[in-house]
Amino acid sequence: MTIKCTIWMPVLLIAGMCIAVCGLVSAASPQLPCEFYGTATIGGSPVPAGTVITAYVNGTPQGRITVTEAGKFGGTGTFDERLIVMAGENDFANGVPTITFKINEQNADQSAPYQPGASTQLNLSVSGQAAVPAPVEPVTQSNNSTQVPVIVAQVPVQRQRQVRRIRQGTQAAGYRQGAGH
Repeated sequence: MTIKCTIWMPVLLIAGMCIAVCGLVSAASPQLPCEFYGTATIGGSPVPAGTVITAYVNGTPQGRITVTEAGKFGGTGTFDERLIVMAGENDFANGVPTITFKINEQNADQSAPYQPGASTQLNLSVSGQAAVPAPVEPVTQSNNSTQVPVIVAQVPVQRQRQVRRIRQGTQAAGYRQGAGH
């Protein structure tokens, strides 16, 4: 009887350690990422190409994509780029985390629960006024006739109206632009 116990004890001990190690490994495994694609608007207008959309999990940036076609990010095709969002093990400490989004650092009105492995269509929007696209003005250099594009800063429509009112007020007061007053 003691011979049978001495054989089974090490076997059970090794089996128990294997189960414990497997449990630790699976607990430390990262979650599958989730991915998003859809439309993006600011103030009802499609965002321009070059706009950056960032996904946040628990306030930490966990994914980003740059818009390549106005108003759209990602796609449904097998090889289309999508907004891939990763979450760490600690992000699930208080249950399923919520993903929030920013469009060019402006908070989007939508959020989504983290669904590992899911590919989700999500149409993002930011309420309010749309930024006016930056105009490109050609500039001619005196020693060279080549035109160089100069990008003018984007100014919200409301701010443009304020600037116009200020200019109109200074012109009415007798000041001219570039007169050195």
